[in-house]
Amino acid sequence: MMDDQNDANDLPDFSGLIDFEQIEEVSRVFFEESKEILQGLDAQIMKLEDAPNDIEQINVLFRKVHTIKGSVGSVPGGQLLASLSHEFEALLTRIKRESQTVSKECIDLFLLSSRLMKQLADALREKRDLYPEELSEVIETITRYNGFQFSGEAPKKTKKISKSSAPSSDEDGVWMSTKQLNEMLRLSGELLVLKNFFAMMNQTVNFRMEPELFERRQSDFSQNLSKITDQFQSQLQVIRKEKADESFQGIPVLVRQTATELNKTVNLEMNGLDFFIDKSLAKDISESLIHLVRNSIDHGIEDQFERTVAGKPSIGQLSIEITDRSGTIYVVMKDDGKGLDRERILKRALANELIRPEDVGSVSDEEIYKCIFEPGFSTKEKITTVSGRGVGMDVVSTLVEKYGGSISISTQSGLGTTFTLVYPAPSHILVEAAMLATWNGFQIAVPLTSVAHITSCSGLQLNRIEHLRYCQFHNQTVPLLSYQEIREDRLNLDESKVSASTAVFIRAKNSMVALLVDRVEAQTDLVVKGFGNIVKEQKGFKGFSILADEKVTYIIDPEQLLAMLKQALPMENAA
Repeated sequence: MMDDQNDANDLPDFSGLIDFEQIEEVSRVFFEESKEILQGLDAQIMKLEDAPNDIEQINVLFRKVHTIKGSVGSVPGGQLLASLSHEFEALLTRIKRESQTVSKECIDLFLLSSRLMKQLADALREKRDLYPEELSEVIETITRYNGFQFSGEAPKKTKKISKSSAPSSDEDGVWMSTKQLNEMLRLSGELLVLKNFFAMMNQTVNFRMEPELFERRQSDFSQNLSKITDQFQSQLQVIRKEKADESFQGIPVLVRQTATELNKTVNLEMNGLDFFIDKSLAKDISESLIHLVRNSIDHGIEDQFERTVAGKPSIGQLSIEITDRSGTIYVVMKDDGKGLDRERILKRALANELIRPEDVGSVSDEEIYKCIFEPGFSTKEKITTVSGRGVGMDVVSTLVEKYGGSISISTQSGLGTTFTLVYPAPSHILVEAAMLATWNGFQIAVPLTSVAHITSCSGLQLNRIEHLRYCQFHNQTVPLLSYQEIREDRLNLDESKVSASTAVFIRAKNSMVALLVDRVEAQTDLVVKGFGNIVKEQKGFKGFSILADEKVTYIIDPEQLLAMLKQALPMENAA
């Protein structure tokens, strides 16, 4: 025992030769540098699929992979990621040297490698060992590179000039760009100057002795404060949002990978996306789409043989439309697959006790279909890498409920399924210019951007057609109603009350309604708060605000109000 102890003491001490702080710094730099590269790797690979002979795009991809390989070499435990990157880089070198075309097999292998490189980088960051299946997949992929063979002879490559310009330095940043940060710093500086001005105003001007000077200074202060707060609020709204088409650029890659994994061919069409979206909401919608897409390709869209037998085109069709309607995001995903199997879902729902046998006759089809969103629910008998564990679709439901949204399902046997997800605007603080008015003792506000005209009803020519009241405005026949009349779909005011009221003409898109109010009070900026547990949601309103006198005012949602009105119009037209 003593000998062993002496031997241990005789071992050389290497602790002074290892600079652990330097190792940590090298690792930190790698993680920061590689994060952006790995995030954009899939998009770069997909560009090659559209232009397989574009030497410029091949060089861009080569540089990204080469950077990963070079920087991970000094990170402890990074040898496997370095080996995979090396094989990735070597194949790109072969493509360039031998003038080969980037084939479908290359794209498949590159996308697989990209996913594995992200997993390896995450494992290094978390300082965890690889799972056996992860290790096995990485080794198998490296082996595939070693035995990779090109089929056929590639045409001569031509250099293609990329139309997309490189991102400017102003757009760098994680949470906000450098340009946005500088703007925020400028505004904070102006607020500081304004604060000092306010303090000096109170110290140097006596409002009793010099009331005119004090009033002028106070007016200047108020105008400057209003200007800066407007700019500050506008800047914050920009920072919170990003382009929708950038938020969901990973979906085409996901569709391709899932279809390849399941040996299916799927064509994706994405529409909308020409708007800015809240970053956190975009992330949650993207996660929802990941599970919906994988479920649709696995369960809904048939393989080529099944589709041919059913008389369908061999290529499955998947379409996703994401639109913004007054801050509410609508996601519509359609496939042309075999549709949902009602009886199979019902059988599993009964087995999982989601539906009681005695309720089967009264449960609607959509309620049955929505069982697929229950945790642990799956109709798959065999677990695969894509589905079968009963997880995923419940995440979709959870994320929609997080925003107080809704899910609807429409399906036809043999024709396909449509999922419609509605995500109301996140309840962040929003400042909106509004016009305040009163009606029957209640305070309401109308967004100033939707106010087309304000006039006394005494000068309007009124007509009653069936169960609605109308007036003329700029050669248009416009419904003239109170909020209660719109909500209850019936007239309940006598003519004297209407004549003594004020009409606020509210416009949304191509429609208009004249809202009756007792009087218009003022124009102001309101901090709009979303409805919650304390103040319940009111139909036709987007939120509420608390005024300086501590009164609560409800803010009209023009599109909701007009949607409520349109429900009555078909009845009128039918009459």
